[in-house]
Amino acid sequence: MHSMKFYIFLLTVFLFHACSNEKKSKDPSDYVDYVVMGKSVNHRQDFSGKLELLNTVFFAEIFPTDLTSSKVTVTNGKLTGPGEAREGLYFSTDRIPFLAGQREMTIEKLSERYPDGTYNFSFNTPVGSIEKFPVSFSDQSKKNNNPNPIKITLSQNGEEVNINAVNSNNDLKVSWSEFTIGSNDPNEIIDDMIYVILGDCMGNEIAHSGHAISDPEALTFDKTEFIIKSTVLSPGRPYQLEVEHSNMETAINSNIEIIVTKAATSFLDFRTQGEDLNACPELPFAMDGGQTDRVKK
Repeated sequence: MHSMKFYIFLLTVFLFHACSNEKKSKDPSDYVDYVVMGKSVNHRQDFSGKLELLNTVFFAEIFPTDLTSSKVTVTNGKLTGPGEAREGLYFSTDRIPFLAGQREMTIEKLSERYPDGTYNFSFNTPVGSIEKFPVSFSDQSKKNNNPNPIKITLSQNGEEVNINAVNSNNDLKVSWSEFTIGSNDPNEIIDDMIYVILGDCMGNEIAHSGHAISDPEALTFDKTEFIIKSTVLSPGRPYQLEVEHSNMETAINSNIEIIVTKAATSFLDFRTQGEDLNACPELPFAMDGGQTDRVKK
C-alpha cells in the first residue's frame, strides 16, 4: 500500500514538471531575448586620426536567448511601420536576424525615409509566432541625440602605438573618446552600451566585447577601454576595429526586452608588424554593412 502511494506521488511530481516544462516551452520569449531598433551614424578613422562620415542607417535586430548555438530559432522576421517600412522590411535569415534600410548621409534625410514613430516586429519561433510587436522611438529620442563621433586610440605597454606597427606578441588596448551622453537606465534593464568588435582581413568577427543583456561583462557607457588579447593576433596582417556608443531607451513587453537606440560607430584599420604568412587583401573585406567604403567578401 505504501509503495503504491509512493508510486502515485512520483507520478504526480513527474506529470507536474512535465506540464510545467510544456507550458514554459510554449512561450516565444524562451527563444527571443530582446529586440533592437535604432539609427546610427558611421565614420571611418584614417591614419592621422581624422574622421570621415560614411553614412547614417536605420536598423533592427532580433536577439535569440541562446547566442552560443549555431541553430537558427527565429525565422521569417518582418518589420512594418511608417515611411519606407510601410510595405514591410525583411530581416536576414542569420542566427541573429538583422535588417538595414537605405542609407543616407544625414540623420535628417534618414528620418524622411524612416520617421521616428512606432514600428512592428513580426517573426516565428519554434513554439509560436509574434505578430506586430510594437517598438517606438519616444518623444525624447526624436531629438537628434546620436552620440558624438568616436575617436579610437590604440596602446601597447602603456604607450600609444602606430596603427601600422602593432606588435602581435603583446595585448592591444583599445580606448575611445568620451561617451558624453551615456547614462544609467532608469528602467534598470540595461545601461547605455559601448561595443568593441575586432575583425580579420576577410571580414570575419574574431573578438567582441559582449552583447547587451545576455553578457554581464559587456561594456557600459562609463568604461574607457577594452583589451584585445595577443592570442587573436598574427604577424603582418591587417585588422579592422569597430567601436560603437549606443544611447538607449528600454522597455519590456511579453517578457521580451526592447532597446531603441541612437548610436555612433567608428571604424579603424590597423596592421601588425612582420611578414604575412597568409594571403590578405591590402584593405580588409567589410565586416559590417556600415563600411560602405569597403568591398564585401
